[in-house]
Amino acid sequence: MQIIVIAVFCTFTLAMEFVCRLDRIDSLRETMVCKLAQQLCGATAAILLMIRLKLRLFGKPQKWLYLLPCLAVAVANFQFSAYFSGKMQLIYNKPTDILLFAGYCLSVGLFEEMIFRGVVFAVLAGVFAQSKKGFVWTYVVSSLVFGFAHLVNGFSLGTLLQIGYSILTGGLFAFCMIKTKNIFCCALVHGMYNFCGLLFETFDPISGTIGLGAGVVFDLGTVITMLIVDITVGVFVLCKVLTYSEQERVELYQKLAITAQNER
Repeated sequence: MQIIVIAVFCTFTLAMEFVCRLDRIDSLRETMVCKLAQQLCGATAAILLMIRLKLRLFGKPQKWLYLLPCLAVAVANFQFSAYFSGKMQLIYNKPTDILLFAGYCLSVGLFEEMIFRGVVFAVLAGVFAQSKKGFVWTYVVSSLVFGFAHLVNGFSLGTLLQIGYSILTGGLFAFCMIKTKNIFCCALVHGMYNFCGLLFETFDPISGTIGLGAGVVFDLGTVITMLIVDITVGVFVLCKVLTYSEQERVELYQKLAITAQNER
């Protein structure tokens, strides 16, 4: 019965992809509602699959202060310099539109985190050796999988750039998961990252691009701000992953339904 329910939600998720791209759905609100419903269906299927796999990443967050550097990267994804210099503006600025957009961004984060930091990370942890070296491989490969999954958007220069930064953000979200051991924390960071970065995108019903603004500009000030924050946090994350303690690794693997073995 559990497998059937998961299959039904997966079917709805795929079906909604075609519904959301119908020509008659051309308004921003209709598109956001459709996409929100689709992502929630996918997230539900992923959560049920995680429960079936006995993954215990839904409990009380641990070491939640490690959320702060992750949230810093998410907030830095907002183009502050371009916005305050008047190069960007909100076209859809009603509270309803902003709330719908926030819900959409959070639903995308929820769905993708359940899949990539939940199911995929757990599967890879079981494939690689249950040791410190295997843990590092799991971390790296799961981030690569997340990045290259964006090839579904088509093969272009823009997609290649998206793959590049998605590999890096995949590492950030995975760091959030291994420290807090809570998948909802990852979804929160992911959702905020999308919200800050996509808020001023121009809505395009043909390509499926969702955004509330116009004039997205990555000026020099924006690029410098992002580089400072991202490089600083990136170095911090890399150091913490490479020095991930044996006790933390064992606790994480227990939540992933894996018995961790000591490094030989």
